[in-house]
Amino acid sequence: MKVLRFALILFLFSLKTFAQNTSKPWAYWWWQGSAVNKADLRANLQKYAEAGFGGLHIIPIYGVKGEEQNFIHFLSPKWLEMLEYTVKEAENQHLGIDMTLGTGWPFGGIDIKPEHAAKTFDLVYEADQLPVLKQKITKQQVKRAAPGAEGLVLDHFDKANVEHYLSKFDSVFAKNNIGIRAFYNDSYEVYGADWTEHFFEKFKSKRGYELGEHLNIFENKTNFTEEEKQIYSDYQLTISELLLEEFTQPYAAFAKKFGKLSRNESHGSPGNVLDLYAANSIPETEFFGSKPFDIPLYRQDPEYSEKQFGKPNKMVLKLASSPANVFGKKLVSSETATWLGNHFKVSLSQVKPIIDESFLGGVNHIFYHGANYTPVSAPWPGWMFYASTNFNFNSHFWNELPLLNKYIENCQNLLQNSKTDNEVLVYFPIQDLWHQPKKGVYMMDVHNIEKNGIFTDKYRKLLNDLETAGYTFDFVSDLQISQMAEQKLSKGNYKTLVIPEIEYMPLATLKAIKKLNSVGLKSIFEKTLPKKTTGFLDLEKNQHLFEDELGSLKSWFSSAVVLKMKTQNLKRETIQEKGLDFIRKNHENGLLYFVANQHQIFEEGDLNFENNFKYTYLYNPKSEKWHEIPVKKSGKIKKINLELKSGESLFLYFTNTKKGNPSTYEIHKYGQFIDLSKDWKLVFTDGRPKIPSPQNFTNLQSWTLSDTLAGFFNGYGEYFKTFNLPENAVNKPAQIQLGDVRETAEVWINDTKIGTAWSLPYTLEIPEGILKTNNEIKVKVRNLSANEIKYLDINKLNWKKFYDINIVDIQYKPFNASDWKPVASGLLGPIFLKYK
Repeated sequence: MKVLRFALILFLFSLKTFAQNTSKPWAYWWWQGSAVNKADLRANLQKYAEAGFGGLHIIPIYGVKGEEQNFIHFLSPKWLEMLEYTVKEAENQHLGIDMTLGTGWPFGGIDIKPEHAAKTFDLVYEADQLPVLKQKITKQQVKRAAPGAEGLVLDHFDKANVEHYLSKFDSVFAKNNIGIRAFYNDSYEVYGADWTEHFFEKFKSKRGYELGEHLNIFENKTNFTEEEKQIYSDYQLTISELLLEEFTQPYAAFAKKFGKLSRNESHGSPGNVLDLYAANSIPETEFFGSKPFDIPLYRQDPEYSEKQFGKPNKMVLKLASSPANVFGKKLVSSETATWLGNHFKVSLSQVKPIIDESFLGGVNHIFYHGANYTPVSAPWPGWMFYASTNFNFNSHFWNELPLLNKYIENCQNLLQNSKTDNEVLVYFPIQDLWHQPKKGVYMMDVHNIEKNGIFTDKYRKLLNDLETAGYTFDFVSDLQISQMAEQKLSKGNYKTLVIPEIEYMPLATLKAIKKLNSVGLKSIFEKTLPKKTTGFLDLEKNQHLFEDELGSLKSWFSSAVVLKMKTQNLKRETIQEKGLDFIRKNHENGLLYFVANQHQIFEEGDLNFENNFKYTYLYNPKSEKWHEIPVKKSGKIKKINLELKSGESLFLYFTNTKKGNPSTYEIHKYGQFIDLSKDWKLVFTDGRPKIPSPQNFTNLQSWTLSDTLAGFFNGYGEYFKTFNLPENAVNKPAQIQLGDVRETAEVWINDTKIGTAWSLPYTLEIPEGILKTNNEIKVKVRNLSANEIKYLDINKLNWKKFYDINIVDIQYKPFNASDWKPVASGLLGPIFLKYK
């Protein structure tokens, strides 16, 4: 009875926990030194709730200098008291709480002794004898560890070591199952680990032969025999399986044991990330770095080094969303906006395009990176984490952040309550990479995908061709293909499996592909069939079997995959040809499209869709308005006329269910305009370090150019002017285009608030009944905080007071803003008011 009662409590607890608001954005919430107190915890949580957050993720890290007496050791009774208080207070604020199962990253710490630690090996040679493998620990320490939790990194390839690490959490949550929603494991980042103590035995159990007889595969040479390539691939496959079976699955099972979800960033690891992501409740990807979006006025931080960190790629996101789609998982999370720009230089207009790209990549559970815990009384900029972007209440965009948060909530509410409609699977060609021997393992680094061995130029071209042609797809692994063939995993709505041009494929995968083909999942091999099977044991025999299987597949390959797909009964969208990006999902017995314009190709035009649904609706997640769209039909083809400017996004919904009485969608044609770019008065209001004198502009320019004090100002300035309109514009709807805004603009016309422009394009619609013959306009602008941080550094004010890495810039150099040029601020124009 006690067991049943405990199980029931866990079940009810899990229902309560999982009901947290996941549509709202969550955030990483670093506890520096865990120097938290109840009053500031309550104040922090209240601010985040009021700003529209859905939850926070606790990560204890290094401390703040001068706060040593307030440090709280991780998992101490005092720390657990603070955790429990946080969870209960968060619940009062309708916030959820996740936590890292450790401090910093990766897993490890004070209780990890050498026998539990990450391991590597050396080859030792004596005279003319064969090499001998000598095991050793990597000596890697936990990065950014909290005080008192420093120590060695865990050996992820041994279940006993993993269970030893988890045991301290087991004892904590068995006594008091604090209401955490999910446990979290950060990106792998275990450097140099390529061995574990019992690897020889585990290898023989899995592969059927002695690895110790073939250690020459690890030698530093350039030419390898086919047998050596196969042995190395067996070694790499074993590493991947150990990471799945001895770390990832036990970690997920541990979370489930206590009624928690498991979030896991599988990237960075030496395994097949598709299988690792699939083993967790919430696969979590990462949007790291800055991308030069082709959106007018979009700014990429010029100090971001693509050579060093790579260019963010949507395919990275699909590595996490694909297994979620394949396994029917509801949530796909993302560490979002890590190093989007330098500290104090990121605007909301730079954040929205990466949010949209995340949605396009299948993410539907945004985690900002991040929001540092800071005492409310701490002088600005408060306590800070070293890797931008700052989303806490000391951020320059804090007052406007609820607008982005609401946008995300509106989008994720639809995306989370929809299911994938992808019909194409693309084989993940990890075997070709694994047949290139080297000392060590291949890490799945997503920070620079173009340097990753799997995403070759040929593979990326295939993926781009599929996407450009309008086919939506998910990646699939060898294991998942086999599970589908064995009916352990549903093949869902997938109709076609595309296999890129590869050399190696496991015999079991090939057999599974043929079996799936017989039940409707048709395969297309790009250009040629694979030539070789995998695995050293019985290689000659298996190669003959492999070639026999290939004999019946001669008609399965095509030199033009997209053309071949066009002959199959697959959904193909033509809006991609118009320069629009999209994701299509099934939603409440209808079809839902999230459409984003991330380029400068489309602005307005006809779009064609093929379906039999009766009603067509448009939803604008910024304005929160639904509209019914007039449709021209030709058979199954529906033609709609749509306006979507570069930087904008919306949802289209096709359904047989009528949605109330939404207004009819129409495109406003504004044929006339007046130029409002001249003769503005500027008055500074709230801000620091001091309020500058008012300014007058004949022609708009950055307010930093007029006087030195304005060059340091961080805050709000209000612009004023009057203008006249002809009689035919009075009381009519209109549109104001603000041009280049640094960084947000709240617009008032004739004492009526029109709205706040916070993302590109900086355009607002003016409702009818507002405009008069003689008009007054006020524009309240918020700039970046970069200029004030320059002031602090020039005056050597001590705000950089953190242990460990302290604060670095976007190139990981010691942060120093004293020589920064003033960052442009205010209205830069041109400004036009358009009317009919």
